[in-house]
Amino acid sequence: MKLNKKRSIAVLLAALLLLPALAGCSRQAEAEAKEEVKETSTGTARAETSEPFQLTVAIDSGTFAYPFWVAENKGIFEKYNIEPEFQTYAYGIDTVNAVILDQADMGEAMDFAAISRLGGESQLQFIAFTAGNKMDGVRLYVLEDGIKEPKDLEGKSVVVQKGTVNEYIWEQLYDQYDIDSSKVNPLYISSTAVGMALVKSGEANAIWAGGEIESQVKELGGVSIGDYSLINFAPRGFITVKKDFIKENQEGLGRLLKALDEASVYINENPGDAAELIQANFGIPSENIEKALKSIEFDIRFSNEDLNQIDSVTKWSIKNKLVKYDFDIRDYINLDILREVYPERVTAGK
Repeated sequence: MKLNKKRSIAVLLAALLLLPALAGCSRQAEAEAKEEVKETSTGTARAETSEPFQLTVAIDSGTFAYPFWVAENKGIFEKYNIEPEFQTYAYGIDTVNAVILDQADMGEAMDFAAISRLGGESQLQFIAFTAGNKMDGVRLYVLEDGIKEPKDLEGKSVVVQKGTVNEYIWEQLYDQYDIDSSKVNPLYISSTAVGMALVKSGEANAIWAGGEIESQVKELGGVSIGDYSLINFAPRGFITVKKDFIKENQEGLGRLLKALDEASVYINENPGDAAELIQANFGIPSENIEKALKSIEFDIRFSNEDLNQIDSVTKWSIKNKLVKYDFDIRDYINLDILREVYPERVTAGK
């Protein structure tokens, strides 16, 4: 009996001695858990997600691809467990064509280029605004002394990126300045490099330029006669996918919008660092990229202004027979996922 009593006392003492250690372990585990949550929220650890989201993304070779490259190179896609495969094309219209042909799951394009592929049996949907030019971000450069104002372009040759928003911009200029378009010679190009070759050879008398190529045009004697304020229009870019892809990948697309938003915030707040981050993807000086970044507004949203502009572009293009079909742009906008992840960012229709 005395022996059992002694054993009970020994067990009790051992338990009491273990309590501080157990408490310390508990506090340590709690601290580690909190630190893990903190790391995840600041982007240094992968966010908790069920399955990797794999998709093929068609991007252009210019500024509208920058958020995708920042998200890739900075590890933001990895944080959200997204595994993109990139396809790079000359222009945004090419990325939309890739989606239409099922060569890619997602594309990004300026307003006019994107709406030119709508109507009929098109399954394309706009799910968010992603980037837009600032009014002074792109300028109209002329390379002949006799051109002082837009009307002087009659009888001249101009560089036109056919099928892109650049074609719409020229049409707006002709319309607003009473320019006879039949007296303007369009030099259609398939890439920016071809456009610059026309400028260098002296064949082109005018070109819209900004970002990466503006300094080159100026070095070749280009003189600006105005920016997008000439036509009171600055292009806006949107993310496009097909209806079925939205239905099958709502959770993954929500993660992707979050990743692109994080990349956009980083670009807006750190254009110099962002330029260094993506310089290797373009092989051009980082200072040129930084200049281009500062001429663009990056955001993930869909505002009333975004809707009004794309609606206006659609109606004008239908009226002037620049697009094939007659349609209502609202039938090609799906903001369900954007409303789910950023409800305050959707003001269209309010």
